[in-house]
Amino acid sequence: MLTHARPIQSGPPKFVLRIVNNERFLETRRFGVYVTGGMVGILFALAIFAWYSYYRNKDRAGLLYGVWIIFAFFNALGMATQDGFHLFEFFYNGNGILLGETSLSVAIFQLLLSSAQLITYFIFSSAFLQIGRYYPKTQKLVYFLAIFFVIHTTSQIFIKFNIPPQTLYLGNAIFPLLVFAFLYKAAFERYQQGMSVALFWLVASIPYLIFRLIFVAGIMGYPSPFSYLPESGLSYLLQNSLLSQGIGYCLEAIIMSLAVVARNNWIQDELNKSLAAQKTLAEDQKALVENQNKVLEETVAERTKKLETQHQELDEAHQLVVGSVNYASRLQRGQLPRQMRIDGRFASFATIWEPRDTIGGDLFWLSSSQQSGPFVLAVADCTGHGVPGAMLSLLVSNSLERIYANDTAEDPATALMSLDHYVRTGLNQDRADSESDDGCDAAILRIDREKQTIEFAGAKLGLFQVNAQGVLTRHQAARCSLGYQDVVAEADKPVVQKIPYQSGEVFAVVTDGFTDQIGGAMSKTSFGYRRLEEILKTNCAASAEEIAAAMKREFAAWQGTNERRDDVTAVVFRL
Repeated sequence: MLTHARPIQSGPPKFVLRIVNNERFLETRRFGVYVTGGMVGILFALAIFAWYSYYRNKDRAGLLYGVWIIFAFFNALGMATQDGFHLFEFFYNGNGILLGETSLSVAIFQLLLSSAQLITYFIFSSAFLQIGRYYPKTQKLVYFLAIFFVIHTTSQIFIKFNIPPQTLYLGNAIFPLLVFAFLYKAAFERYQQGMSVALFWLVASIPYLIFRLIFVAGIMGYPSPFSYLPESGLSYLLQNSLLSQGIGYCLEAIIMSLAVVARNNWIQDELNKSLAAQKTLAEDQKALVENQNKVLEETVAERTKKLETQHQELDEAHQLVVGSVNYASRLQRGQLPRQMRIDGRFASFATIWEPRDTIGGDLFWLSSSQQSGPFVLAVADCTGHGVPGAMLSLLVSNSLERIYANDTAEDPATALMSLDHYVRTGLNQDRADSESDDGCDAAILRIDREKQTIEFAGAKLGLFQVNAQGVLTRHQAARCSLGYQDVVAEADKPVVQKIPYQSGEVFAVVTDGFTDQIGGAMSKTSFGYRRLEEILKTNCAASAEEIAAAMKREFAAWQGTNERRDDVTAVVFRL
């Protein structure tokens, strides 16, 4: 009887003398067919399940699981045992054919398919656990492992190494265990983070790790734990390190098939939760929007009501102001000379009186018709316009009434200085603490019809005279204003100009609102005195009313769409 020997460990091809117990050998071979056949059957069924699952779910992890099972299936189909690659030998025997430095059977089944199985297992595991998303550094380590095994396997096939197997397979043994440790840590953390299906991988990886360690121990020359079992064909079979790895990934594949199903259900549950959360969020947002719209509508309604109330109050205030201004306009027009003061004193008399606003600071004034002797005509342009100008014009009008209350004997120059005094003291501008500094420009004419003379004095308002031949004379005024805080210097005080006239001659006095108005083709030029003089000379034979009408037409055409700048007043008369 021959003595039996230990089974051959996997490794590079070498000459081995095998002395075996024939009975044990036959028993081992029978069990090898049973075990590897069972593994192939299991993996074939799981491969069909894996690809059907991928067809239904189109999941990347499912696709990689199917690829891994295919490589594991072919790896198990050609797995080497004590008596060779016996399952694949049913189809083809490649032991006698070399691929590089290695037999074709060893190159394909022990190296290529074994490495492909290992690489796809780690890539599948990283996809299953979503390592690339949550642990990018570990993902890079998985890719590095794949590159390492491709290089290592290729070099084993085509390069002949004269080194011990322990040295040749050291990286092959240790590196996967290191990557496995990182994956296990990541899987445990993913489970803690709420990925419940990570528990399947944690459980399934334990037998894979155990049998992988047995496989590595066999490569490194250590005895298999199965060597301590009672001697039998099965114990000899289990001592094959390649078979230990096959059993490990078969158990892993069975558990992970459940994990793939559970993962698909977990993904669907997460999707349903996400959809439900989105639906709830959408409903909450809709309710929030509706509530905000309601609040907004209430706010708008409240603001609208408030604005309507404010608008009504403003409108009432505006109407009150407009009513007051309109009434003030009637009062201001009422202080202008009545027709009874004009009748019998002029051959013709006409005025243009147009405040820029409803009321203004321009005025013309005539002394009482009940006084005998010469009568007085005055034109004044007070500071500002609108309500302030109108209030100042009232002070000027009252001051003129005071000056010529009893008679018209006071000459125009003296009257202007009296007006200067009344305005300054009336506004308290003769005091150092005065809050205002306002006044007026004025022209006063004392007309003596019997002597056919006019005594004229002006403070910035001149007098235009046109005789029957159309010759125009402009009588200049003093370059001073009246009533301001600064007292008029002696040299700047108005002087009396005595002007003789002939019957029918035309006279005119205008405020600067007429001559300073912007308009014309360029819209930036003032009307000026030259255009006024042309109108007066052209219409020297016309009545005062016709001359005033011509002035008004020319002025309106000149102004065009430009804004009115100031109050406008013009007095035109014939004697």
